[in-house]
Amino acid sequence: MKLRCLLAAVLTFFAAAGTGAAFAAGPVVRFITATDITPLSFRLVWLSNGPATATLRLYEAPSCANEIFTADIVPFPTISGNTSIAGGAQQLGVMSVLAKGLSPDTEYCVQTVTTSLFSSQTTTSPDPALRIRTERRTTRSRAASVSDPNEVGFSNDLARFEITRSVQGADTRGAVLLVKVRGASAPLGAFVGDAIDDDGDPTTHTTLALVDLNNLYGAASHESLDLLGDGTEDIAAWVLGGPEGFITVHGRIVAPDLGLNVLVPPNPCRNAGLTMCDGRLGDANGDGVLTEADAEAVRDFVLGLSPAPPCAVCGDTTWDLSDDMKDALMIVQTVTGLRLLP
Repeated sequence: MKLRCLLAAVLTFFAAAGTGAAFAAGPVVRFITATDITPLSFRLVWLSNGPATATLRLYEAPSCANEIFTADIVPFPTISGNTSIAGGAQQLGVMSVLAKGLSPDTEYCVQTVTTSLFSSQTTTSPDPALRIRTERRTTRSRAASVSDPNEVGFSNDLARFEITRSVQGADTRGAVLLVKVRGASAPLGAFVGDAIDDDGDPTTHTTLALVDLNNLYGAASHESLDLLGDGTEDIAAWVLGGPEGFITVHGRIVAPDLGLNVLVPPNPCRNAGLTMCDGRLGDANGDGVLTEADAEAVRDFVLGLSPAPPCAVCGDTTWDLSDDMKDALMIVQTVTGLRLLP
């Protein structure tokens, strides 16, 4: 009897200790994505499973041992300085940090630091550290430079996205738009409603997001990417709205280049109406829900058994600007509860 009571007490102790350890654990972090990589800066965007604050730690590569303290680290960076955006992002669990004052064409080791607003516990991730190399050169002058006759002069436009299928009436402050352009080395990131509005009142939420396409660099050259706007350049955009994943996705084409650095909406996706370009991530057949039928739609397209799914970009869960069997597998794993998107 005494042994039974002792065993019960030991089990109760370890159960309580395990519960306490789980309660005190730091935030769960996923989808760490480098955006807006330039010769002098980059931005990291990631998800926390609950309200949190964020920062970064930088180290010299390749050893990743010597921490760098000379860079300027800016949590939740905005163009407008609207503090409600940062507050909204923290509550959504959408983390965004800018590192600037860096050196061109240089590799850095990077770790995200996420601190729970509830428990004050911190998670440092990933381990080992993520490696990011800054871009080589910016070529943005209007005319060829006397000192560098090979410098190319051009100016891309600004792109205005409208989040057409956000949750009805939802507060979009803190949501992040991620934009990938074919041929670019890294995606771009922008807070929804940062420096752009649709009703003249910055205190209300908006469905608009502003992206500066001049921040794109070529995947091969690692120099500024001169967009042509000739109908061949695809855009895939995701809206990062909370720790559960993505609210909407968009498929677009870079608008004709006006060469004036003006604000333009991207063109609709190929061979489809404007609304066909939007939907929920993974919903390849466009029926509003995520099921195995979506994986079958992607599979049939890859095998040539059917034309492109109604929402082709929605099936691109691996975000590589193409639908393939990896996307079908990821959708199946999500439906069966084996993983989250992305």
